[in-house]
Formats: sequence, structure tokens, C-alpha cells
Amino acid sequence: MVAAAHGNATLPGSRFDLFREPQRSDPYPFFEHLRQEAPVFFAEDIGYWVVSRYQDVKQVLRDHENYSAQNTITPIHPLCEAARQALADGGWNLVPALGNADRPQHTKTRRSVVKAFSPRRIAALEPYVSAMLNGAVDRFQQEGKADLMAELLFDLPAQVILKLLGFPDEQAPAIKEGAKNRILFVWGRPADDEQTRLAAGLASFFSLCRELVDERLVRPADDLTSELLRVRAGDDETLSLDLIASILFAFFTAGHETTSSLLGNSIIQLLRHRQAWERIVDNPALILGAVQEILRYDSSVISWRRKAKREMEIAGVKVPANAELLLLLGAANHDEEVFADPERLDIERRNAARHLSFGTGVHRCLGATLAEMEARLTLEALSRRLPGMRLAAGQRFDYLPNISFHGPRAVHVEWPAAGPGRMPGGNRDGTPA
Repeated sequence: MVAAAHGNATLPGSRFDLFREPQRSDPYPFFEHLRQEAPVFFAEDIGYWVVSRYQDVKQVLRDHENYSAQNTITPIHPLCEAARQALADGGWNLVPALGNADRPQHTKTRRSVVKAFSPRRIAALEPYVSAMLNGAVDRFQQEGKADLMAELLFDLPAQVILKLLGFPDEQAPAIKEGAKNRILFVWGRPADDEQTRLAAGLASFFSLCRELVDERLVRPADDLTSELLRVRAGDDETLSLDLIASILFAFFTAGHETTSSLLGNSIIQLLRHRQAWERIVDNPALILGAVQEILRYDSSVISWRRKAKREMEIAGVKVPANAELLLLLGAANHDEEVFADPERLDIERRNAARHLSFGTGVHRCLGATLAEMEARLTLEALSRRLPGMRLAAGQRFDYLPNISFHGPRAVHVEWPAAGPGRMPGGNRDGTPA
């Protein structure tokens, strides 16, 4: 059960549980309930103070004097001794890098990464992304159906990040599994035996990152790892080798799972709201706005964390020093005080880009531009080549049980087998008429 507080009020019988249904698949109805009735409350089950209104979430994210980011990738479920040992045995040496670092270390590291992660490097990936998209559609177009997550949307961001960082293609399966392991390990609630297995996998994943750093020290190439080493210029005070490995580790999870979830959420929501899909088919210029609205409407990151450095008051509720805070980005993105009619998908919403899905302030996601580019190119390719695509009837979408990352594990779609023309007789929700 959850103890909830709004001033002195309580909400007996309320449950906050993103690990289970129905909140696991669709947390937004409960998020609305929280904004209205308990905008700040203590969730005993996880030991976090939960914050759900836009202005409160934004204020905490931007207030670096009173709130720390050091807990952002601390496992939500305490580690058992066997998991700790598995990390130690595997050579785990992850250090605070970007999202989980505070000033002045964060400022120093981010400045170095920005030098390496240039707009030119992102733009240079566009032809690669387009080629991957078209190659995938070529493979399944004549089938008339596909699981888009399995056949395109899960692999695409992974391959892009592999190329960006400089990992060899043959390491792709191990690295993709490592990213999934990290989500369940850090943001999930695994049993001890599962947690120990995940810990061993994560240690192995970190070792791959460290090995790439060592390889690029000897044989630099045109990739982000080599560029970070050039910025380092042999100076551990600028960037240590373990810090660079930790940056690679963070980039892969941030650039893979979040983006693949964004792509899956985009397809689901646009095909459910058939009129929106038809509009981007007719006018691809609307895709840029559609991406921002999907980020607001169905974010792939629905919560993030902070820690109070001292006693604070949020929305009239006193939060003690050292309190762990869970900031509901997904709830903030539906706050009616900021977004008119927030439960309506509006791909021409003028202020959609005010969403908090990438965070805000000095910790705003460095990969936001890359994720937006991948989403734009994906929707351009699929709406152009498969305009009649619709969701396969009768499917239920499954999501990893965790508190932060929200994306479908499978998205089954279909289209006219005779060709890529529009599906005749479809309803606005993408189902057959």
C-alpha cells in the first residue's frame, strides 16, 4: 500500500505500482489521479517521494543547489550480496559520468562530451539510418505484416549507437542484451537470483566498453570513442579511461532503449489515432511536430530521480533531507495547467516541445537530437512506403516491469499484401472497419 500526502490529507487504499498492470501498460489515468489528489506523496513500497505536477517536476530538475542527481542510476531494488559479488568479480568500475553526476564534475564531463558529440557527427549518421530503414522495409514489405519491434525498431537505434561509439558489428547481440539487463537491474525489481544474473551481464557489458576504449587508444578511428580520447589528450584529469568507458555505457542505454521505445510508442499512437497517421502520410512536414507530441503524449521515459540535499517543501508537502524523489515525467507531460486537453493526441500542438521527456536544464539529454532524427526518418520512411499500415487486431502490448522506461516489446502491424497502398475501410483507431 501507499501512504499519500497532500498537505495533511491521505489517500487510503490508493496504489502506486508501475511494476504491475494496469499502470505498467497505461500509467496515465493514475497519473491524472495523482496530479489532482496527491501531487507529492511517499510511496512506502519503494521508499520514494513521488512528484507528479509539471511545475514541481521542472523545478526539482533545474534546482541543482537543493537536489542531487547521484541516485539516478542506483538500483531501485537493493542489491543482494551475490549480485554485489558478481559485479566485483566481473571488473565493474562504473563511475559517475553525466546523468548521475553533480556539479562541478558534471559540468566538466559534459563540456568534454559536447566537444566530441558534435552536430556534424549526428548529421553524418542520417544516410546510414535511412539505408537501414529502407533495407528493413525491403525485407518485409511483401509479407503484408511484421512485428516492427523485432524486425526494425529495436535494432535500428542499437546499430546507430554501435556505429556512433565504434563497436564492431559482431558485438551487437551482447551489447543489446546488456542494455536490456541494465533497465531491469537498475529500474526493475528482480528476485535475487535474477538480479545476480543481471549483475554478471552488466559487468561483462562494462568490460566491453572498457576494451573498446583500450582498443581506440592504440587504433583510433572516426567514432565518438576516439573523439573522446582526443579530447582527453592523455590527461586523466580531463577524462579518465574508466570515465570514458562509463560514458559509453550510459550512451548505449540512453541511445538505444529510450529511442526504440519512442519509435514503438510513435507507431502505436499514430495508428491508434488513424487521422493523425493519415495526416502525416498526406503531409510529411507534420512529422516533426508529431514526434514532439508523441514524446509528450506517451514518453519512453516516464520517471526520473533526484535526491534532496536538505529538507524541502514541494507543493505544500515537507520532504526530509536525503529523501529519494521519483519525478513522474509522464504525469508532468499531461498536466492540464500546461497542456490544454492533455489526453488528446494533437500532432500540431503548439507547445508540445515543452515536454520534459528529455529532462531540462544542465542535465537535459545529450542524445535528444539524435533520437528526434531517428524518429523523424522512421516515420518518414514508414508513412511513405507503408501508408496503409495498421495495428494487427487483438494484440496486447507488453512492457518491461520497471519504474522509468516505457516502451512496447512487440508491435504487430499489417498492410495490403498486394502493395503499399492505403488500407481501405479502416477506422480512425487503425482497426478494420
